[in-house]
Amino acid sequence: MRASIAALVLFLFALFGAAAASAEVPPSSTAAREILVMLRLPPPHYRPGANYGGSYTDSAGSAARRRIAESLAREQGLEVLSGWPMPAIGVDCYVLRVPPGANLDDVVRRLSQDRRAEWAQPMNLFRARAAEGGTAAKASLYSLQPSARLWRLDEMHRVSTGRGVRVAVIDSGADAEHPDLIGRIEVERNFVDTREHTAEAHGTAVAGIIGARGADAGVVGIAPASRLLALRACWEEAAATLCSSFTLAQALQFAIGEDAQVINLSLSGPDDPLLARLIDAAIERGASVVGAVDADAINGGFPASHRGVLAVSDRAGAASASILYVPGADVPAPAPGGRWNFVTGASFAAAQIAGVIALVREVSPAPAMRQSAAWVRFPPSSPDGAAGYVDACATLQRSVPSLNCASARAGTARVSR
Repeated sequence: MRASIAALVLFLFALFGAAAASAEVPPSSTAAREILVMLRLPPPHYRPGANYGGSYTDSAGSAARRRIAESLAREQGLEVLSGWPMPAIGVDCYVLRVPPGANLDDVVRRLSQDRRAEWAQPMNLFRARAAEGGTAAKASLYSLQPSARLWRLDEMHRVSTGRGVRVAVIDSGADAEHPDLIGRIEVERNFVDTREHTAEAHGTAVAGIIGARGADAGVVGIAPASRLLALRACWEEAAATLCSSFTLAQALQFAIGEDAQVINLSLSGPDDPLLARLIDAAIERGASVVGAVDADAINGGFPASHRGVLAVSDRAGAASASILYVPGADVPAPAPGGRWNFVTGASFAAAQIAGVIALVREVSPAPAMRQSAAWVRFPPSSPDGAAGYVDACATLQRSVPSLNCASARAGTARVSR
């Protein structure tokens, strides 16, 4: 029995893993000539609450889907680059390269009309919602954190630290050796390339804001006892942090399979059918999905605009019941190489909300916090520019009435409507 399982694992790696490992993520100019094709074979391979065993992962079925992908590619003059099983939504996803001169939209349309394909789509690119920041000195960083000043984070940690809550950080690489993150990352996976460990600025900052252990005068994470899954699906290119439909889909599939209770997506891009279905699958299984708002995009960009995703912005402009506002300017955060930076952007506002959800889910495991009424906001009369921002302490206090929140006294906070 063990021998047959081992053989199956080796076969699947040869079929999917080796292809994925050999295909380094291309720059945006190359990704623009790639498309995704999803293939499904009966019977249905996924039911909520079920595992991913059985007919879906059998070697014969996987090989059959690979042959179909190669046949479709030959007929259209394309090249199969890689593939990955997405059992959460019952498909295999294949990356195909479109040759120069071919109209990508026409190729996608023809493949989508082919009865052998579930659907086809372009390879979209996504961008982290962050701006450049300055270097921070290590001393007294806690007092500079917006969460410490605005939310009484020390009081919140008396009742909850997010202990045991699994938080998937789908981002660029996190520096697991940073003093703030040593021992904090439970699982590391790289869906971008073959490197085992990659420390990058954006992913390190997001992971630290959510779950830094707060030792030795460094940054104190919102949920310092949460269980972090650092899933590298983005890469840093020049001054930008970019991700693709395929790398994000692999990371989402992994997060779903690992029963992540919170999934943080500090990024934005175009609507994406594959990612939308995976997000729906995660939400259906009870996960809270957090997305960063792109203030320049219609409806805040995807995935923040997707139904069920908690949309987070760092700009408390016109009040909106569908957007959570959190201070995201000059937030101290860990940086690769044992350093600290001040970071700015919706990416880091979203990370703070992901941490707050972990705090709430430790003491009240059921709430996914997807409803606007689950959150308390500072009222217009609040001092220090807090009006409209989420009051995390008062939000947690609804689950732990004994929590001491100065902001929740004498009606100084209101429930979001």
